Amino acid sequence: MSDSFKILVPIGFSEQSLTALNQASIFAKATENASITLLSVIEEGGFFSKMFSSSTNTEQIHSEVSKKLKEVAENFQKDHNIPTNTMVAEGVVYEEIARVSSLIDANLVVMGTNGKPQNLRKRFIGSNAYRTAALVKPPVVTIKGVREIEKIETIIFPLLMDRHSKEKVGPTLEYARLFGAKVLVVAVKENESQLNILRGHVNQVETFIRSHGVECEHQIIENPSRRGVVRNILNHAYEAEGDLVIITEEAGPTDITDYFLGNEMQAVIYHSEIPVMCITPKAVKYDKMWDSF
Repeated sequence: MSDSFKILVPIGFSEQSLTALNQASIFAKATENASITLLSVIEEGGFFSKMFSSSTNTEQIHSEVSKKLKEVAENFQKDHNIPTNTMVAEGVVYEEIARVSSLIDANLVVMGTNGKPQNLRKRFIGSNAYRTAALVKPPVVTIKGVREIEKIETIIFPLLMDRHSKEKVGPTLEYARLFGAKVLVVAVKENESQLNILRGHVNQVETFIRSHGVECEHQIIENPSRRGVVRNILNHAYEAEGDLVIITEEAGPTDITDYFLGNEMQAVIYHSEIPVMCITPKAVKYDKMWDSF
């Protein structure tokens, strides 16, 4: 980890965002010289205008949001003894999160999510959590708040039959070492013909992680339920008392609407009851390990 570990936590004052702030303390306390920046984004005609003021005066709304955010920061810093800053921005939530994460050179973004949007239009364009995960450069941890964790001892590594799945090995090693956690590689057999290939991939990933000094086990779910790959992986994660799921997302400013609801990684963010860390695939120092795949 870098000498200064910066965590950005978007705050909308919802229960999920405040839970995410509390969970962010786990990551901050595991690092040296960590600091947290709280960010509230005021969208035109959005939630804050109704929550804080009946006025449409942007300056007044900004002032009230800033005051409330500073109160949250002061209480959090007092409770956890972690340096905490605040920022208020105006614009589209996920775009401002990406902009500010770049501005402060954040190492990690931790944010709350309500899960799968119910409104059809929101389902089509995607949640702020998912759009943020796909847009920002640092890893994004999404917190649904169903199962709050106190520490990270078991990291769930879903292994899918694609190259991107292996590109999270480096970051997984990094965070496993940071927390002194073990890694559980989980794969789901979707058909009989892929089983031997799947076993080869799982064994190679497990061997690679162990060779770098991190405890690692694997589980291939050979008789999955009919609820799909994501549900099977998450159910096993709960049974194994996993504390963090690490997944990958497509890089770049892709039009997320193209994915609609078919993206398995989007489904993990929507449905997981434990924190999910989303890594944007990129060249890592372990990348050559997988050139033969």
